Amino acid sequence: MTAARNQRTGGQPAPEPAPEPALEPAPAQEAQPVRPLPLVSVVLPARNAAATLGRQLEALAGQDYTGPWEVIVVDDGSQDGTGEVAAAYRPRLPRLHVVRTRGPGGGGVNRARNTGCRHSAGDVLVFCDADDVVAPGWLAAMEEALRRSPAVGGALERVSLNDSVALAARPPKPTACLADTFGFLPYPLGANCGARREVWALLGGFDEQYLYGSDDVEFFWRAQLAGRELAFVPDAVVHYQLRSTVRQMVRQAFRYGRSHPMLFRTFAAHGMPRSSLPGLAREWGWLLCHGLHLVGRTDRRAAWLSRAALRSGRLVGSVRHRVLYL
Repeated sequence: MTAARNQRTGGQPAPEPAPEPALEPAPAQEAQPVRPLPLVSVVLPARNAAATLGRQLEALAGQDYTGPWEVIVVDDGSQDGTGEVAAAYRPRLPRLHVVRTRGPGGGGVNRARNTGCRHSAGDVLVFCDADDVVAPGWLAAMEEALRRSPAVGGALERVSLNDSVALAARPPKPTACLADTFGFLPYPLGANCGARREVWALLGGFDEQYLYGSDDVEFFWRAQLAGRELAFVPDAVVHYQLRSTVRQMVRQAFRYGRSHPMLFRTFAAHGMPRSSLPGLAREWGWLLCHGLHLVGRTDRRAAWLSRAALRSGRLVGSVRHRVLYL
């Protein structure tokens, strides 16, 4: 057997196989440090909201966010016991702070938001309103999104809290995206939005000249123009309460419309387009053709009056701010 093997190898003895190298034990993987969750501050402006604030605080108390968080209710000159309703929830929300703005009559929603931010301690700021209801998982979804993006907006569900009249005045919009009413930049509503504190500080807070209407639009447009990304958070849902009477709907639409020329005055130089003349003609044409809605069903009357109030508000705002945005 040995001779035959030598013949196959040219008469030389076959080399012995080299011993296999000993395997080195794999180095132990170092445990990655667990990143602590940040403190999240929920800022909630409230004015004469005693009738609805409790259900919003109840919804906040039911959130499943496991990190540290606090709630700052800003009582903006209420005269109906809003502060007392908020204080009653301290056993359910141990980190609940109730702050009252100075001066009678309130200073507007943006002043209330800034007041809440100044009294907060979190590096993450999220905002909701006193007459809405945050859905389960809202806070966790907002905080997770704000790890990736410096500013965010969530989804608004408009059907569950509103009747057919309110929905006729402000028809439900797609919930799977941010708003883009003006054909310029997207934006979230102040009822469901958030930003890192550094964004709020960089912008100098919310612009307190916007007392009502476009207050949220202006802030998030400035954030984007400053290079801060805005992201949509579909899993952060807020059930959105519309106005409950036709009078309230019309007043709100007028105030919204009145703020739009102010937006245009600020952002026209950045690319915000002027209001469309064909669109204006179509809207006023619709109002003229459907004037009989004023004596018809309540939902149709609410829709007609709200659309007319918005356009009338734009006219008044154009005169006030010396720009043409109709």
